[in-house]
Amino acid sequence: MKNLHWVKRMSALVICTLLVVFAVRLEGFVGSYSDNGLPQLWFKPASSIFVSKNVINAGNKTIRYYIDQNAFSEGNSENELEAIRSAFDQWENIPGTNLHFEEVGFIEGEPEINLFDNTNMIFWEKDSTLVNGDRDDIRGSLGLTFRAFFEDFNLVEADMVFNGVERKWYADYDADIVQSVYVEAVALHEVGHMIGMEHATVGTSTMMYQAQLGINSQLSLSKDDIAFTQTYYPADGVLQELGTIQGHVVRDGEGIHGAVIVLEDMEGNVIRGTISRGKNQEWNNGFYSITAIPPGQYQLRVAPLDAADANQFLLKGSVVNFGAYQDATTDFLPSASVIVNVTANETTSEELTVQGGEPAFRIHGIQPRAVDLSLLSIDRAPTRLKQGDQNVYIGVYGVDLPADANFTLRGSGISSGITQFRDDIFGDSDAWYIEVSVDEDATPGSRSFELRQGENVAYANGFIEIEAKIPDVNEDNFDDIFQRVNFTRWTAPSAGPDQDADGDGYSNMQEYEAGSDPNNPASTPRTAVSPFSLISVELTESGAMVKFESEVGASYQLFSRRDIIGDPWEKRGQPVTAEGETTIITDSENAEDFRFYRIETMP
Repeated sequence: MKNLHWVKRMSALVICTLLVVFAVRLEGFVGSYSDNGLPQLWFKPASSIFVSKNVINAGNKTIRYYIDQNAFSEGNSENELEAIRSAFDQWENIPGTNLHFEEVGFIEGEPEINLFDNTNMIFWEKDSTLVNGDRDDIRGSLGLTFRAFFEDFNLVEADMVFNGVERKWYADYDADIVQSVYVEAVALHEVGHMIGMEHATVGTSTMMYQAQLGINSQLSLSKDDIAFTQTYYPADGVLQELGTIQGHVVRDGEGIHGAVIVLEDMEGNVIRGTISRGKNQEWNNGFYSITAIPPGQYQLRVAPLDAADANQFLLKGSVVNFGAYQDATTDFLPSASVIVNVTANETTSEELTVQGGEPAFRIHGIQPRAVDLSLLSIDRAPTRLKQGDQNVYIGVYGVDLPADANFTLRGSGISSGITQFRDDIFGDSDAWYIEVSVDEDATPGSRSFELRQGENVAYANGFIEIEAKIPDVNEDNFDDIFQRVNFTRWTAPSAGPDQDADGDGYSNMQEYEAGSDPNNPASTPRTAVSPFSLISVELTESGAMVKFESEVGASYQLFSRRDIIGDPWEKRGQPVTAEGETTIITDSENAEDFRFYRIETMP
């Protein structure tokens, strides 16, 4: 009989005073490791044979789960469950991985945390904040994931509970309900815990301990999240195409644990983030490893976490993993970047040296995107920008920030305008603000803040998210926003571009292009196009030129007949896609004949 251990991972709610901002607290990644260096994950061959077949199917790498049919609300329960299923779909659909999930059915009876019942459960607790036999209190939390594992750190079972006692939840993407929790965002985060991840060190990661309520940056998986899954649940051959960087973070000749390592491309865009580990049987203090890196040239630098006793902080060890990093070394200075070359299927060694000392200043808060500087708030969550944003403001907060610093952003695709310093803007928090514009073709992903005064520097690593104007994180060549608005399980095959969800003869893509409703058979591209008029018919040597009002992108077919009564309408040529507000279609077979014409919109 294998010995069983358990651990809980949580997402919690923090209320920042001042402008009262609600926030969710929920290797190139952060994993959990045993004393002899074994990662915590599913499907280890030696011990998976002891895991119930009700929990996993080890043969095809499938984690099985049961879900509470009641969800959170009576009126929207199916959409809430679909949002959870979408979260699992996102993790399963990561390219280059072999990890699957199966919803077995609904939970029978009253759901409860029980890591000894051979069942992975997901449910909302709506009566009491006490769970797990009253041993744990979810008060102040949004969600907790409890994991059970053997001594070799093979996961055995996981239960997930959402807090339906203190918080309201919603699942409709375009509802934007104030101070309510968006189901998919928290579910996506908790599934990361379920498969073995800890909280991240890059602000825009789904596994960041904190994000804004509602629609937020946790809704799409970051490069960190993808790398973890590719590393520990890889498809055949994928890791042979990727490289690894590993080494130690050293101060005064000794390795230090709890140092943040940031991997950037040569333009300063954040690619990955991890943390140096403590000494155990397999590695020395300060060891780090960044895996699943595409071949190429990168920049690597080191920065400290905030001190364990800091009341105002952006990221400290206890929120990454309390047991492993609450005593992280934080009294050293951020390092300069070093250049590292990564080769496929090879490990590059890079020892990183830092200088001891307390940083002159630190960043402990983020200013979310604002259209002007009268709309100020302070948060620990990343700020979100979108391709094409123009002249908006973002910024950082900290105690005793220097007024003569140089405030910049690291990464490509963002143009900076004016910067402004304000002291004691929120209590004793000083602020630096910067006006920014985002290129239309800026690469989506993570960027960092940099505040520099001579040799002194502070970073907020990956606390800027550049979002695509037309996102497509599931890579189906279809606008994710349209899918999310119209399909709660936007990752399902029925939401795909070539599917016809409402059976009206028009694909979802055709409905998207026309602006019609893909779930309403009475709403079609024909009904969505505004009424239009035929302007003129002119006979020329090349045929009858039919001019009519049109909408850009809409498709039109010309028809004709000789007599107004009795003759059938006949197609003339092929459908034409309009490029302007008026369009001309030429009937080349009619240069001198008298005919009646009509125009129809087409799918």
